[in-house]
Amino acid sequence: MKYKHLTLKYACINAAYLMLICATAGYAYNFLSQSGFADSAVGIIITLVSICGLISQTTFGSIIDKSEKLDEKKFVSLTMIVNIISSALLLFIPEGNVLTIIVSVIAFTSASAGMPFLNSMAFIYEKDGATINYGLGRGVGSAAYAVGSALLGQLWALAGRTIIPIYMIVFAVATLLLMQIMPVAPKIESGDTSEVQESLSYGAFFSKYKKIIIPVLSMVLIYFAHMMFNTYIAKVIGNIIGPEAAAVEGTVEGYQGTALFIQAMCELPTMFAFGLILKKFSINKLMCIATVFYSFKHILVAFCPNMYVFYFIMVLQMLSYAILLPGGVYLANEIVSAEDRNKGQAVIAAASTVGGLLASLIGGQLFTFMSVTAVMILGAAITVLGTVLMFVGVGTLKKN
Repeated sequence: MKYKHLTLKYACINAAYLMLICATAGYAYNFLSQSGFADSAVGIIITLVSICGLISQTTFGSIIDKSEKLDEKKFVSLTMIVNIISSALLLFIPEGNVLTIIVSVIAFTSASAGMPFLNSMAFIYEKDGATINYGLGRGVGSAAYAVGSALLGQLWALAGRTIIPIYMIVFAVATLLLMQIMPVAPKIESGDTSEVQESLSYGAFFSKYKKIIIPVLSMVLIYFAHMMFNTYIAKVIGNIIGPEAAAVEGTVEGYQGTALFIQAMCELPTMFAFGLILKKFSINKLMCIATVFYSFKHILVAFCPNMYVFYFIMVLQMLSYAILLPGGVYLANEIVSAEDRNKGQAVIAAASTVGGLLASLIGGQLFTFMSVTAVMILGAAITVLGTVLMFVGVGTLKKN
């Protein structure tokens, strides 16, 4: 009975969690730039968030794999508590000082640090014969992300930047409460200890799973361009609508909310049907398809003439990100042994984190010295390189 309605519970947690993440993933640049920081400084702050996220995900991936007391449920719950406290502090800290930077980094990091472990939760019950429809759960999360993005775009016009910490508190609390309804999954038996110890070393991990290296490198490049676009989407929209329209308060956020809503909603068909899609296509083919459409998407972004075309570009999310994200989760689960499960998911999540780290650090500097169009052309070129690497990596997997 403890595994009753497991997919429904998982979907509800995804909904609340993705509602939280949409604030940091979609509006971090807006929040920080309106907190008195220049583009170059914003890039550095978001880079710090990526570094902290990478460290926490990789470190706790190892700890959870070997620990008998700490599991995915407890870790995600802990990050939500940290997020609630740090978000509350953002309501009272003056804009534009060092304390704002420190607390923002803590708040934004804690919001997303649990993502690979929430992914792992879709598979940890299989040992007891229970299953979760990951695609369905993640699809519900995407729908929630879409609603949250549109909602934030409208609320911004009413409350400005202060809406972000309030919004984060609400959905961190919701995620924390919903997480408590998930049953505790069985841990790896003590007889597997030697393998768990081996998985503690990332050098040993990549030595053991050499065939995952090239696909991970490809994903780093793809996510670099993806995150550079998403992190600085306000600048892209401002470039499209022109400086006069962009100068009107709330205009960019209004377009941004609509664009992010379309983007997230278009993930839904793919996410919901991902289990069925896997029966028709191998995970290797799906990863290649996703990268090809990513290249097409980012080339269109670089030369986008108006918001109507921009909204069409958002539709391409269903054949790019909506495949690459769950595809990476399934690819790791297929290649990596059960005792290294969390480390494998942490490595896949790290590809996104490293890509985001580079995007925020380099992107913030690029926008200082280059036009928006030039930066987006560079992102498209990097995406094409990532696509080539994915085909090479898939070829390696087929040989193995």
